[in-house]
Amino acid sequence: MCPYASINDAELYYEIHGEEHERTLMVLHGGPGVSDYKKGLTAYRPLTEEYRLIVYDHRGCGSSSLTPPYSNEQFADDAEGLRKALDIDEVVLIGGSYGGFITQEYAIRYPDALAGIILRDTAAHGGHRKRAREIAASRFASVTEANLDTPSLTKDAFDRVMDGNVGSDEELRNTFHAMLPLYAPTIDDFDAEAAQAGIEDRQFHHETHNYTFTHEHPHMDYRTELPSVECPALVTVGRHDWITPVEYSEEIAELLPNSELVVFENSGHSPNLDEQEQFLKHVRSFLRSIGFTN
Repeated sequence: MCPYASINDAELYYEIHGEEHERTLMVLHGGPGVSDYKKGLTAYRPLTEEYRLIVYDHRGCGSSSLTPPYSNEQFADDAEGLRKALDIDEVVLIGGSYGGFITQEYAIRYPDALAGIILRDTAAHGGHRKRAREIAASRFASVTEANLDTPSLTKDAFDRVMDGNVGSDEELRNTFHAMLPLYAPTIDDFDAEAAQAGIEDRQFHHETHNYTFTHEHPHMDYRTELPSVECPALVTVGRHDWITPVEYSEEIAELLPNSELVVFENSGHSPNLDEQEQFLKHVRSFLRSIGFTN
C-alpha cells in the first residue's frame, strides 16, 4: 500500500489499520502545523479489533505536503477526497480539537457520506479563544512554580501562538512544549518524560499554524448550520480542558438534533488518552446504538 494519496493537489500521508473490517472510522487530528495522525492511532487502535481505522496527516501537517490553502473548507474537502479515493461508502468521522472544527465543516458539507460523527474537546465557533486565554492565565503561575522539565512558558510566546504570529518551526516547537502542562487534567498528572518524547517525534510547520489561527480559527462559526446536521453525534469533553472548555461541547450538543454528550471528569483536553478505557467504552456503545457494526 502506498502511504500517500494525491488529493486536491496535495499529497496526504495516511495509514489503514484493521483492513479486514468493512465499517470504517476516519480520525481527523487537531493542531494544524502541530499535530499529526499518531495520537489518534494510539487512542483508537483498540477499535481495529472491530473496525477499519483510517488515520492521516492533514495538508500542511506531519508528513503530508505543505500545500496551501489551509482552510477548514479545504481540510473537509480533503477528508472527502480521501474517503472517495479509498472507495469507502459510509464513514464515522472522529474529530478532536481542531479536527472537531473540520468534522463539523464536513458534516455540513457532506452529510450523505456520514453514518455518524464523534467530536472530542472542540467548539462550534472561535469565541472559546477568549475563555481559553483566561483559563491559561490562571494556570501560568502553577505551571511555573511546579518547576517542570519543560521550556519556560512566557505570556509573549503564548500570545504569539494563540494569535498565529509564530516566527519559525523551532519557536512553535518550543512554545508548544512549554504549553503542554496546560493540556493535562492537573499539573500532577503531567508526564514530562512522555511530553519530551512526543515533541521529539513531531514535525512542526509554523506557517500552517499561523494561517489557521489568523484566517480560520477566529472567524469560524457553525452555530447556524449545526441544527440541520441530522446524523447521530457523540460529543465528548474533558472536565479540565482549558482550550475548549466544557461549556462549548455543551453548546454543540444542544445545537445538534441527534446528539449525546459525555463529560469525562478526570480528563484534560484528551479524554481519549486520559481515560482511554472509559472513552472507548462510550465510543463502542455509540457505534452500536447507530447500527454501525460489522
